Amino acid sequence: MTIKIYCLRAFMQWTAGIFLSLHFISACAGQNNQITASTLNYPPYEYKENGQAKGIAVDVIREVMRRVGKYEVSFTFYPWKRAVYTVQHGLSDVLFNAGKNQARQEWGYYVDSVLIQQSYVLFKRRSDNFSVEPNFNNVKDKSIAVRRAYLYGSGAFREALDSQRFMNILYSDSTKQSVDLLLHNRVDMFVGDFLPVLYYINKQDLNDQIDIVSHDGEWMEVLSWPTYILFSKQRTTPEFVTKVKDAMDSMKQDGSFQKITDSYKQH
Repeated sequence: MTIKIYCLRAFMQWTAGIFLSLHFISACAGQNNQITASTLNYPPYEYKENGQAKGIAVDVIREVMRRVGKYEVSFTFYPWKRAVYTVQHGLSDVLFNAGKNQARQEWGYYVDSVLIQQSYVLFKRRSDNFSVEPNFNNVKDKSIAVRRAYLYGSGAFREALDSQRFMNILYSDSTKQSVDLLLHNRVDMFVGDFLPVLYYINKQDLNDQIDIVSHDGEWMEVLSWPTYILFSKQRTTPEFVTKVKDAMDSMKQDGSFQKITDSYKQH
């Protein structure tokens, strides 16, 4: 009887171990060759058109996952804070267009290959005539709109925000909202990623109403900001993330990464 009880306990422990292992595998990125990705609507990087996910980052990620193991990717678009939450808490595999910071590295694995190199500039009404100094010492009478939950690095622009150098700071959840705040005279300027804001301005035929803030006659880039693919630690492994990096690097080497980027820039 003692031997039977011992064998039964051993069998139960063994099956429980298998169950836990299978549970971990099913929670990892790539279950049944499916990847779930969360991001914000941010054309031309990532957006929906006629019900389909499109954009530079979307096409890059699809090709990367195909090279890693013919994975299918489903994309869900949220406000940025919600997108971060879903990956942080293991509800989705991947967050993308994510800037690096220490807090996110506590719960996520970054793919150590730049996905998008964003260039941020300041936009103003075309009818307004002012410039901004690179150290932001002349903006105490100016209000600005910034995107909610964006990091904006650690340079002069981030310092100007943190030290309250602007007269007022309003928060926006989209390019559209930033543009509306500007055109309704709620702010004097807004900060935006050059390519997506130009994409929106062209789509809305607003080129005659909005201009880029300059310094000494040149457009002033306030921030160059790399963004990455970020995997939830609850749903993948470092080994899988390394495979993703290798696939991204191969795309950059063979020119397919640049080909995707150029196709949207031309559009």
